Amino acid sequence: MSTVVIGTGLAGLACANQLLELNESVVLLDKTGTIGGNSSKASSGINGAHSTTQQELKVEDTADLFFGDTQKSAKGLGSPELMKKLAEDSHLAIEWLQKNFDLKLDVLAQLGGHSVARTHRSSGKLPPGFEIVSTLSKRLKEVAESNPERCKILLNSTVVDVKLGEGKQITGVVYKDESGKENTLETNNVVFCTGGFGFSKEMLKKYAPECVDLPTTNGPHTTGDGQRLLETLGADLIDMTHIQVHPTGFVDPADPDSGSKFLAAEALRGHGGILLNPITGKRFVNELTTRDVVTEAIQSQCPKDKNNAYLVMGEGIYEVYKNNLDFYMFKKLVKKVTIKEFVEESKLPISAEDLAKDLATYNTASADEFGRSLVTRNFGDNITPETNIFVGQVTPVVHFTMGGAKIDTNAAVLDKNGNPLAKGLYAAGEVSGGVHGANRLGGSSLLECVVYGRTAAKCIAQKGGARL
Repeated sequence: MSTVVIGTGLAGLACANQLLELNESVVLLDKTGTIGGNSSKASSGINGAHSTTQQELKVEDTADLFFGDTQKSAKGLGSPELMKKLAEDSHLAIEWLQKNFDLKLDVLAQLGGHSVARTHRSSGKLPPGFEIVSTLSKRLKEVAESNPERCKILLNSTVVDVKLGEGKQITGVVYKDESGKENTLETNNVVFCTGGFGFSKEMLKKYAPECVDLPTTNGPHTTGDGQRLLETLGADLIDMTHIQVHPTGFVDPADPDSGSKFLAAEALRGHGGILLNPITGKRFVNELTTRDVVTEAIQSQCPKDKNNAYLVMGEGIYEVYKNNLDFYMFKKLVKKVTIKEFVEESKLPISAEDLAKDLATYNTASADEFGRSLVTRNFGDNITPETNIFVGQVTPVVHFTMGGAKIDTNAAVLDKNGNPLAKGLYAAGEVSGGVHGANRLGGSSLLECVVYGRTAAKCIAQKGGARL
């Protein structure tokens, strides 16, 4: 009897691939017509502590250091046990992707809230989320075509119910196909990998009304279906009021009021980008502190009517982030200009000469006035008003929902008493809660998907299931 995996973002793909590796069969369901979910849009990378890549690049990191960073960012919420597992299994997740799928993951960036550079991506042309998702989905499609008894992928299939039998044993999944017909899949194991609810105005209004009017980076499929169904089954939903508002979503000059935004990857700041206040033309925050702090600084200090800031990067970033920048410039979200042109076009209350001096000071200072670690500075030497820079306008955006169904370290869904809700019921990825607490570190969303997707698969393969 096949395991049913609901959702084809990275959590679902990781779970399904791990099941196949362990000689289990799997059926993947997704309500949309495409594979990948929001995971395919991830643009900074995937975290890993004490990875082979870090060791090769002589970056000293440990699971304990990563765990400490995660706890600090979580602000006392979430589950320390889940966070500890995330950190301890992180290098295994990176190595699994490298060895089993030939993904390079050979470039590192230090994102906000991290003590060291631990966010991995490959040196090729593809963005990390898309590269990982497309690689894992290709493997599943190949198996589905050659051996449909081992792997089936059913798209445009919306799950409407999960059946429980005696002793709270999972017995089946009911879904509607593209024609609206209800179908039932018999199964003893279900893994929810359905993502968050960042696109649902209804759920945002219920749990975080202060976020309802903000734009979002989430796709229209991100409506919290999994959380709702799991709650109906009796799952304990935790941390639902904690929504990660990412500080940097690109403002499209052609459609500045659009409710959907492209994410300005945190790696842009990790590789040396800075934020300038349109009111003063000056920096105003440590760009690599945690996302919630950067967001609050933009919302409290920058123009309240537009709620935006300027993301400014030196030419040196092009060497390490060329493909992403080319894409952003193709979409007209970033443009290459001189400092003088930027000051004049943006009507900044600062001269080009003074801005050039500020950038030179930032680029050469041994200490930063905002406490930023100056490990990456890319504005070059001899900065003048004629120096080229890359500039984009950014605004805070609803990006990630921290809350979801409470799980244990086996990825089993828990009830309100802290016990497994049903035999064979698991959750992984953004549909679950407790892994990040009040605020997620950049690079940990893809990691969470791999760690807990694989964990669910291993528990299923061991035939133990979620014991009551």
